[in-house]
Formats: sequence, structure tokens, C-alpha cells
Amino acid sequence: MRVRIKCFAWAREVTGEDEIELDIPEGGTVKELRESLGEKFPSFAQKMESIAVSVNQEFAGDSHSVSAGDELALIPPISGGVR
Repeated sequence: MRVRIKCFAWAREVTGEDEIELDIPEGGTVKELRESLGEKFPSFAQKMESIAVSVNQEFAGDSHSVSAGDELALIPPISGGVR
């Protein structure tokens, strides 16, 4: 199944896009999404554990199912703050 994924911060820099499309198995999970991202964009492979994935605007764990039409987003860790 083909899914659309919104990319934020350095995830956008890696993909070169605000939004990408990716194929994952029908009835796939966030874990399979992560694996497909690592194959398509090797830069993600080493940092994948630090990237949060949201499904329909809620953070999702690796076992969360992904359906066609879900709103998916990659949210890298945010650093910085007030000094």
C-alpha cells in the first residue's frame, strides 16, 4: 500500500521534500514504515530510533497499524531551549 508521510526538521532535509510517498505492506505497522524509510533513505537508518512517528496526529509505537489514508508524520527530536 502506498502512504504519504509529512517530513519535519532534518527529516525534510534528508528527503528533500515536505511530504513523501512510500510503499509498505498492506496492513503494515510503524515498524515496517521505519524499515522502508531506512531502505529508501539510508541516512534514516542510523537515527531511526530517535524519530517519532505520528499516525493521525498521535504518536505511535512500532506495533501500531498503518492504514491507507492515515495522516503520517516523521518528527525528529527537537533540541534547544531557553538559556
